[in-house]
Amino acid sequence: MFGRLRKVGASSDALDTQRRLEGIVASAMDGIITINDSQIVILFNPAAEHMFGLPADQALGQHISRFIPTRFRSAHEEHIHLFARTGVTNRRMGSLGAISGLRADGEEFPLEASISQVEISGERLATVILRDITERKAAEDALVESRRRMEGIVESAMDALITVDEQQRIMLFNPAAELMFGAKASEAIGAPIETFIPVRFREGHSEHIRRFKEAGMTNRRMGALGAVSGMRANGEEFPIEASISQLEIGGAKIATVILRDITERKANEEARHLLAREVDHRAKNALAVVQALVNLTKAPTKEAFIAAVCGRVAALGRAHSLLAQNRWEGANLVQVVADETLPYHRPGQIRIQGPNVVLGPHAVQPLGLLLHELATNGVKYGALSSERGRVEISWTILPTGELELRWIEVGGPEVSAPTARGFGSTLVVEVSRRQLGGALDIRWPKEGMRLSVTLPQAAYRRGTGMDHAAAEQMDAHLPAGAADGCILVVEDETLIGMELCNSLLSLGWRVVGPAATIEEASRLVADTPHLYAAVLDVNLGGTPVYPLAELLQTRSVPFVFCTGYEELDHEDRFRDCAVIRKPVDVGLLDVELRRSRQAAA
Repeated sequence: MFGRLRKVGASSDALDTQRRLEGIVASAMDGIITINDSQIVILFNPAAEHMFGLPADQALGQHISRFIPTRFRSAHEEHIHLFARTGVTNRRMGSLGAISGLRADGEEFPLEASISQVEISGERLATVILRDITERKAAEDALVESRRRMEGIVESAMDALITVDEQQRIMLFNPAAELMFGAKASEAIGAPIETFIPVRFREGHSEHIRRFKEAGMTNRRMGALGAVSGMRANGEEFPIEASISQLEIGGAKIATVILRDITERKANEEARHLLAREVDHRAKNALAVVQALVNLTKAPTKEAFIAAVCGRVAALGRAHSLLAQNRWEGANLVQVVADETLPYHRPGQIRIQGPNVVLGPHAVQPLGLLLHELATNGVKYGALSSERGRVEISWTILPTGELELRWIEVGGPEVSAPTARGFGSTLVVEVSRRQLGGALDIRWPKEGMRLSVTLPQAAYRRGTGMDHAAAEQMDAHLPAGAADGCILVVEDETLIGMELCNSLLSLGWRVVGPAATIEEASRLVADTPHLYAAVLDVNLGGTPVYPLAELLQTRSVPFVFCTGYEELDHEDRFRDCAVIRKPVDVGLLDVELRRSRQAAA
């Protein structure tokens, strides 16, 4: 492949020099290709053979374009013609830079090339030195791709990323930082980081940075600034959570701070703290109310005392249940009236009528207690003690905006004004006037008591939907033959279970239980031939009672859920089942047991 460069009759020294040059060309690591004026290959060294995958004897005589991808050939022609005329390319002198080559198998690959020309015996020759940079190009591409990925991560990060130099001037300010601080990156870059720190914290910040630069740590936990304060471009301060890292590049230290706006989290934490305090307050307040009821309740016998206290505590429980169901935003007045009167009357004895009104959260409990006292008084001495007695409960919104609630009894025994005021009467007066801030009027005509309570506008709001027309409660008569059946009580709290059983026994029910587990209850179901209904605690020591409820459904045994939960997590198959909230109002439970049995009959 070197024959065309030799001259006949050359001296021995010249031949030796030529051999040395040929040896250098043959052993070169770079590909060397020489072409003539017609761009025909006249030299193709072993490195070029390896690079292009073609033996020299097949490459010699080929046009140089044979080794150039088709789409680059016109540009190559331009380079060669320019170089032939001037000795330079349209890139830098004597250099083609990074170009593409074409292997014998058609594979393209990146090359780095330089070109030179020489004239021998009147013939102008051009030599190209080629280096396969496939690996270098792959490494560069990988580096570029890695940089792109990193830039993409920085650009798309949800947290703000700010990088500062040793002078604490901002070098990087990602889009999340722009959004967080309300400043554009073009405005932030070059500015001191203290621009985004409240003035009163800047001295402490400088100390953190100094310690971190010296020791790689802050005076908080390693690499973390924890919860600090930032300042937006408009001067607004806000809480942020920060961590910091340090890196040395080219002898210079740079620090990157990752910031997260925790405004919403702080608000949620404060809300949870406030909620915990409110729950604690309400729980203690409820216990204090119960304690007061126990201390103030008077009765001639122990049994009467227990009944009075339990009734009043149950009224509190119902009020709390209504409030919880409505997220402590209040409760509909008709629901409060219905809940407090349901256990105490016969079918058709009570009529309820009034506009759609929602009581405020602070009025639900006291009005519930007031209605409970009126209902129990009616059962003991008034219209509800007689089968012919009737009670009309109605309310209207007065022109002044106040709410007037009326309780009118007729058809019961003759009544007269009491000569002494008991605790129940005192409670009605104090709740109406002091706690509800209303006006109370009680009259005692012979045909029955008449009471009117006028509540201020702050105690209620108008509800949406239709007004409540006169309504009669459901029939709660005991079905024939019910006394022959038994009530199964399922309750894992021993004292509650015993109280339920005793209360149901006092009402004339036959009782089995209490069962504390599903297994024990299932055995009682199998061993009790005449099971009338069941009272089911929802949570039995952490185990849901629903498998037992399914068993009872297969046997057509009605049941009532008895629980302290405001919302049950059972599926829709129990959607229509009655639920009694704890603490249990036994009168209401009695009504629901009878009602459930009627529905199943």
